[in-house]
Amino acid sequence: MSSTATRTRSIQFSATWASVHFDLLRGLAAFFVLFEHWRNLFFVDYPHITAYRVPFAVLYALASAGHQSVILFFVLSGYFIGGTVFRSVERNQWTWSSYLLRRIVRLWIVLIPALLFCLFWDRLGIHLRLAPALYSGQVANNMVFGDTTSQLTSRIFFGNLFFLQTILTPVFGSDGVLWSLANEFWYYLLFPLGLLALWSTRRPAYRLLCAALFVVMAWFIGADMVLNFPIWLAGVALFKLPVPALPSRAARYLRIGSSLLYAILFFAFGRIPWITGRKRDYLLTLITTLFLWILLSAAALHPSRSRTVHISREFARFSYTLYAVHVPFLLFLTALIVADSRWYPTTKTLTLGLGILLIALIYSWTLAFLTEFRTDTLRQRLEHLFGLATLPSLLPSNPLGESPNPNISEPRAQISSSVR
Repeated sequence: MSSTATRTRSIQFSATWASVHFDLLRGLAAFFVLFEHWRNLFFVDYPHITAYRVPFAVLYALASAGHQSVILFFVLSGYFIGGTVFRSVERNQWTWSSYLLRRIVRLWIVLIPALLFCLFWDRLGIHLRLAPALYSGQVANNMVFGDTTSQLTSRIFFGNLFFLQTILTPVFGSDGVLWSLANEFWYYLLFPLGLLALWSTRRPAYRLLCAALFVVMAWFIGADMVLNFPIWLAGVALFKLPVPALPSRAARYLRIGSSLLYAILFFAFGRIPWITGRKRDYLLTLITTLFLWILLSAAALHPSRSRTVHISREFARFSYTLYAVHVPFLLFLTALIVADSRWYPTTKTLTLGLGILLIALIYSWTLAFLTEFRTDTLRQRLEHLFGLATLPSLLPSNPLGESPNPNISEPRAQISSSVR
């Protein structure tokens, strides 16, 4: 019987079904963040539902997975970015210049337009005085906290641009989701510093400097952000785990069963009353890491022309933009359409709401087409400008970017394929 451990040939991770599954999860995670914010802005909370409570309980459960989705994002980020760092250090190919350029281009190509469009939509909504209570944080919708006007200053703009939100400044305007980008950026720095400080082949003085910078940086970003760092590190641990070696049929059944169980737990975590706060986040991190490890057993080659592959790739391709830009746009539409109130879900309001949700998706995809989809092109031009090695994308959502250097590969590049 064949197994995923059979090493008939080495293949790129991006060519496996596992990468397709990971891409689909990235896209779904971004969507569920949007879905929760859409529900909060346009529809009353579940306790106000008086009829058809059971069907609506399912809808509201699906619309309560925003925080869980961020946990999933962190673990996936640790796997791809942390894995990249680990592999380059192992191969003695590590350079801070290339790494920082890649990370900053990846973050800023979306973040800068997101901040500018946040300024535009918030200023427009405030200027038109469509829903003053909404923009001043006086509407109980779990979306706007405090006065948006006071958070549109140049100081806060540049604080968010340099990932200082929640450290030295609040998030910019109404775009509350930007808190997690600060976490991402500082984890991008903390992990290589910590790894290099522990790497025995490095010079002692260099290791000591990295350790000192790690401690100073951890002190600067604060306890809350540091205590969330293990969630990101779980992705790195996933990268170091061996791919599950199971017979192909057993692995397929295990993936199906674990997907169903994970989906139930994923949405239930938004409603579990007996475990809260960081303990719940750590538990979900453990479950998520185990689930992703099981998905890595899908090491067979996927058909390049598969519709499933295409949909997963496209969904993940604009997930970062979707995450970063949707809140100010949705908030403006809320002010324009429902003002300071919220709808009770009916056939009419749900139809209108789904139309708004579709518009938000189209808006995000359009911005991604102009920004996020150009990430590799911009990054390669800057690498050429600064005389740095030009590398392929490290994300599975761009699997066709071939490396000019065949010795350079992406995280988890060498994965055995199953024989069929």
